[in-house]
Amino acid sequence: MQQVEHADGRLYDVSLVGRIREREYTGEVYGVETLFKPVPDVDEEHVVDPRLETVMEKKRKMFSERAQTGWRLSNERYRPDKVTYDLTTTDVGVDERLIPIDDDHLIDIYIYRAEGAPQNCPVMIYLHGGGFTAGDMRLYANQMKLVAELSGAVAIFPEYRLAPECPFPGPIDDAWGTVCWVHEHAAELGVDPEGIMVAGDSAGGSLTAACVQRDLERMASGAERIIKKIVGIYPGWDLRDWRTLDEYTWSYDEYPVREDQFELVKSRIERIRSGVEGSETSSSNLYLQGKTTSDNPLVNVAAASDEVLEQFPEVLAISSEYDYLRVGTDHLVKRMQDLGVKVRNMHYCGCDHGFFDMLGTYVQAEELCQTLADELKAL
Repeated sequence: MQQVEHADGRLYDVSLVGRIREREYTGEVYGVETLFKPVPDVDEEHVVDPRLETVMEKKRKMFSERAQTGWRLSNERYRPDKVTYDLTTTDVGVDERLIPIDDDHLIDIYIYRAEGAPQNCPVMIYLHGGGFTAGDMRLYANQMKLVAELSGAVAIFPEYRLAPECPFPGPIDDAWGTVCWVHEHAAELGVDPEGIMVAGDSAGGSLTAACVQRDLERMASGAERIIKKIVGIYPGWDLRDWRTLDEYTWSYDEYPVREDQFELVKSRIERIRSGVEGSETSSSNLYLQGKTTSDNPLVNVAAASDEVLEQFPEVLAISSEYDYLRVGTDHLVKRMQDLGVKVRNMHYCGCDHGFFDMLGTYVQAEELCQTLADELKAL
């Protein structure tokens, strides 16, 4: 599929965004009603989005060159292949601030405010992905601007400290510290202290669930709930090695796909699977570094007790069809539903882990910005 840049900067026709919503449908996954977001311009089910095929063809040379040198942290932090486009049409204000965390250090945060956003509007705090070791504002600024514009509200992006320089629980401390700071400074920021949504992708999804657990600890002392809703985008809610679990099994049977696309799907799934399986030891896990184990619910919320999970606020779980983490997420959603949590499940068909990183290239990334905006407005 040849991608042509349109006058509005997109590498696809903007009408495809609406087509996803026109064609979305519901089904069941492990007994949970799930909203499926189809590939907008393909009539088949269980096929790879043609834009993913095009992107992977472009990336193949870079991945091949990097494979010759072996894994390097610098390569994870420098990703010239992840390009995003500014799709906003109005002036979204951006304010950069340093905020204190635990009275012992500062972190940088970015505040994106829609033009004409009213006082006391809802706010989304977004925790980025990157395996706890990579990711920054440069990869997400355009997504945050678009969510702010579409919602008419505020999005806040903290630059939490990264491993291996800052292992567990440092990133959690920074994420939760940001939530508390926003809550305490709501009037100054012009946001509703009772309208806080926390969202995150991949490792940021893990941090999102950890923030809820910190919130529950606070509530146990009589405080009111801060986080009203969480959204996990292909979240790292169960990064445990499935081979050690009794709850479920994992296999490629969970990923039906057209035969000629299987090798592509396998390569996209394996890049996440290989990073999860066997990474629980302190010698290979740059995030844990022996500070804790993978059965700590702050690391993997799927390891939390029923008593903890049943206290969660409203949850929206968003998965990619061809992502290794989808199976574990779907099982956790089922468990949450059985515990009475207000939880919804959503799948983006034909996509892989990380599609949100490429706004303007993947039509689903733009549609996801609209979904986040809708969730924020609904608070």
